[in-house]
Amino acid sequence: MPNATALLDDPILVEDELPAVGQPLPYFQLVNRELEDVALDAFAGQRKILHFFPGIDTPTSANSVRILERMALDLTNTAILHISPDLPFTMARFCAMESLPQCMTLSTLRGRDMLKNYGVLMMTSKLAGLPARAIIVADENDRVLHVELVKDLVMEPDYEAVLAVLPA
Repeated sequence: MPNATALLDDPILVEDELPAVGQPLPYFQLVNRELEDVALDAFAGQRKILHFFPGIDTPTSANSVRILERMALDLTNTAILHISPDLPFTMARFCAMESLPQCMTLSTLRGRDMLKNYGVLMMTSKLAGLPARAIIVADENDRVLHVELVKDLVMEPDYEAVLAVLPA
């Protein structure tokens, strides 16, 4: 059964189910800023925050990246993966302009199937085909600890809920 998000209260169906707490993360392979393929196992042994968003050039997405990167300064052994359909060059330019040198951006340039596998692919609205705004947190063993599909794309995720499952 599809989930739903919204854009300014206009409902948007999201394909498939998000991973449930306790389940393992599905495998993925995406593209980093050097245009290299990067898979889930590249982050083996680390806690993970998967931050999905429709595009870096929106105020909400940009602010979410900034906030999560500030949070990262207080987290140990945690990889924050900012995942969007943006070209790797676009995301790298954003991170450089924002002075976020550790920012790990991953593009769905190759690996779009991840959006469906993770239950974040928007199916309806003018934004169909893009990822919904979502956060998935996993432990060092790739077990899901927290999942949030943001109710409206103009809203930011619940950062406190993320921190609650990832003690510093």
